[in-house]
Amino acid sequence: MHFKKFAIATVTALGLASTAPAETLTFVTSTPGGSWYPAGGAIKTAVEDLFDDIQINIRPGGGLANIKSISLKKADLGLSSTISAVDAHLGNPPFDEPVTNICNVAYLYPQVLQVPVRTDSGIESFEDFAGKRFSVAPPGTTAEQILRMVLESAGLTYDDLDQINFSSVSDQSNMMKDGQIDSVFLTTGVPASLIMDVGSARDLRLLPISDEAFAFLKEKNAGFQRTTIPGGIYKGMDEPVQSASFGTHVIADCDLDEEVVYKITKAIYERLSDLGLAVAALRNTTPEMVRQDVGIPQHRGSAKFFSEL
Repeated sequence: MHFKKFAIATVTALGLASTAPAETLTFVTSTPGGSWYPAGGAIKTAVEDLFDDIQINIRPGGGLANIKSISLKKADLGLSSTISAVDAHLGNPPFDEPVTNICNVAYLYPQVLQVPVRTDSGIESFEDFAGKRFSVAPPGTTAEQILRMVLESAGLTYDDLDQINFSSVSDQSNMMKDGQIDSVFLTTGVPASLIMDVGSARDLRLLPISDEAFAFLKEKNAGFQRTTIPGGIYKGMDEPVQSASFGTHVIADCDLDEEVVYKITKAIYERLSDLGLAVAALRNTTPEMVRQDVGIPQHRGSAKFFSEL
């Protein structure tokens, strides 16, 4: 009789545990079609697979917009570029004042500036974009911010272009295929799905980031790094191309629960190979890269996880 009572109590306890509400978090990434969107989805899968007390809702966003969402307590987690996060932390333009409640969780992979142009466009340098048709991600994204900087390095603004479109990656791809634009400006991992997609229908080449343009970017933000895109990555592009890069990383509200962020960091770290299967840009990310300093405060939850390694 006593055994039966114990069994009933145990089942009841288990039943209560299984129906306990999970911690529900909002994770802002990018518009569908961008590389951040599947990266966020892969992280969601890894976390929820390991921890049934955390549920993550993926929401669209953009580099600068994600920082703002977290600063306004509209999101708990986000993907960000290291250069934007440092600018936010220091209160550098385009931020009016320091953003004090964003913390680093984990570095993911480098984002590379990639500028595919149609080979029949006559574009050989950024100066040649005067009078041409361009597309980039919407304002509030890191790509759009950097495009304005690159054009400035060539003495140009949007007013010098024949056309500037702010659109999603899928729309950019369709416009390039249809010949409606001459080029797009991407900040994403290598290989970029848009370039592979458009390259199957049109002849493209990658525009290099000149030494002068890179020096201009580096002066604007010390987080830029020199990068070479290897030859043979894309169809018809056999020679390496000089470019620039910066990091993609996960950020969180510094007030987010320490144990929750500990678990998220553990999932990213331990499922890194799975993340690489889902997102090509993560295939070369090492465990050492995940824990690197990116120039903003480390969240105490991820700091605790890394301290135990």
